[in-house]
Amino acid sequence: MLETLVIGISLGCVYALVAVGFSLIYRTTGVVSFAQGAFVMIGGMFGGWLVMDHGLATPAAIAAGTGAGILAGLLLATLVILPLWRRNASEFVVILGTLVFLVICENLVLNLLGSQPRSVSPLTPNLHISVIGQQIPGQVLWVVLATVLITTGLYLLLSRTRLGIAMRACANDRRTSRLMGISPTFVALTAFGLTAGIGAFAGALISPIQVSAYNAAHAYNVSGFLSAVLGGLGDVRGAVAGGMVVGLIEAVVGVYVSSTYVNLILLGLLLAILLLRPRGLLPGTRAVAVR
Repeated sequence: MLETLVIGISLGCVYALVAVGFSLIYRTTGVVSFAQGAFVMIGGMFGGWLVMDHGLATPAAIAAGTGAGILAGLLLATLVILPLWRRNASEFVVILGTLVFLVICENLVLNLLGSQPRSVSPLTPNLHISVIGQQIPGQVLWVVLATVLITTGLYLLLSRTRLGIAMRACANDRRTSRLMGISPTFVALTAFGLTAGIGAFAGALISPIQVSAYNAAHAYNVSGFLSAVLGGLGDVRGAVAGGMVVGLIEAVVGVYVSSTYVNLILLGLLLAILLLRPRGLLPGTRAVAVR
């Protein structure tokens, strides 16, 4: 049971960071970006490629994977989001653009790095913590610590800084915020670069526990979006709670039922939440209205 909880918490932390990406993008730009899973995949695959094929040290590989994710996020904003905004494209077209970008990323990674699953080495391979006679890998502690620090920093950024206020104002009304001197272009580049970096960092950090593959982006998307909706899309704190719930559900179902039922149960839960309580299950959560 303890091993199942450890797996659930590890996955939950990554899903939480993916969900934070969904929520942060939505809260600051009004865009529901389904490219978030691609950034997690890029971080894990690129970092693992550098370690496994070129012998790069783990910290440097994680940093490089994070950088590759940031670059992908900036490309998404520059080549897809901003041109669609300038054409006053509908929300559906913008969402479709992010999905197309995800598929392009998957195919690029497949052709450049191959189909072999990748992973970086653990940051502290000799660190294990004994709990009730079972050993918990040190990498799990790194994942949990990173999740706590990142989500705390993002919450402070959004609620306590002028940049955070400007980003939230842009999400509520881009035209009015532009008249007030806030650049939607700068906000979009900042938001997409930041969330892509967070996703790629999470993908590289979790890869010693769960290897990454070029086609893993969709799985991260489903679990991350479910986590964001569960916690209330646009609520960073709710995204963390939602990620933990989804990670634990996935671990329990995979261990005690069957891994073949995981996606079916998660997709069914997502559909039920969208139909019954689209603002999220957690009390006090709310969606961000975008005009």
